[in-house]
Amino acid sequence: MQAMDDYAVEDTSGCRLQASPRGIRAFVDARFALSVHWGLYSIDGRGEWVMHSEKIPGEVYRKRMGRFNPVRFDAEEWVDLMLEAGQEFLLITSKHHDGFCMFDTQLTDFKVTATPFGRDPMAELADALHARGLGLHFYYSLLDWTHPAYRNDWPAYVEYYQGQLRELLTNYGRISGVLFDGYWPRFRFRDEDAHFAPGGAWDLAGTYDMIHELQPDAVVVNNHHVLPLKGEDYQIWELDMPGENTAGFNTTEISNKPRAVWWNLNVGWSYYEAKCEIKPAETLMQHFREALACDATFILNVGPTDLGEILPEEQEVLRAFGRM
Repeated sequence: MQAMDDYAVEDTSGCRLQASPRGIRAFVDARFALSVHWGLYSIDGRGEWVMHSEKIPGEVYRKRMGRFNPVRFDAEEWVDLMLEAGQEFLLITSKHHDGFCMFDTQLTDFKVTATPFGRDPMAELADALHARGLGLHFYYSLLDWTHPAYRNDWPAYVEYYQGQLRELLTNYGRISGVLFDGYWPRFRFRDEDAHFAPGGAWDLAGTYDMIHELQPDAVVVNNHHVLPLKGEDYQIWELDMPGENTAGFNTTEISNKPRAVWWNLNVGWSYYEAKCEIKPAETLMQHFREALACDATFILNVGPTDLGEILPEEQEVLRAFGRM
């Protein structure tokens, strides 16, 4: 992808709704949160982009479903760890760019409940979080490398992704937020990556209003690396502090909306077996303090294994936050 100086963003001026004042206040007050990148790609242990980076054909990648069985996943243990760390909400991948759904959607069989695991981890996490008074935010990728309608029938794809959001917003109790990824208007795709580009408008205005209608307290953000659009409730920086662009893809512009900083604890976002490079707790705490000084919520990411375990070394760093 190549950054463009001149770019256009989708018009969301038709949005009627924003998150409620109570929802905004809950987000602003939550200074520290846990992010989790976990999915079918965790089997390979080479990052969440493995299907694209290694050019794995869709039919080959799909066969990994037969081996996905995270028998050591325990929602109660994850949420207990959050409490030890002092975190106030969970942001978790419900669907990443590979299109595999980590929830029991009725709109595709490319989902976790069609694997040997057979369970819905989103439902189990929702129950554990709600029982402890913690928030649940869903990450959802607009980009989809495997759904046929993404390339061949754009209106059908928009209907599909909005239908999945409706499921996420109605089947899991109180939802505190939704983060979108995969829409990057500042970047031009190379010829070999042309399939990343959307086939038309996302109907973001309709999507944002649907979220705020179904879950009035849910805050919406889009990781598009530009200023927030109408209908979006906060601005996020990925591996950067507000106003900085050391990563090369963030915006230096700062809106008047609430802010968040999104950081990873390990070398990447999801489990990477050969490159386990845990960042020192002291370094991450310094980032946390810098985020607080910028009046931003600090969201720290871990990548569980395909068995559903958060690495012990990652757990220890999180516990260090609770002891500071």
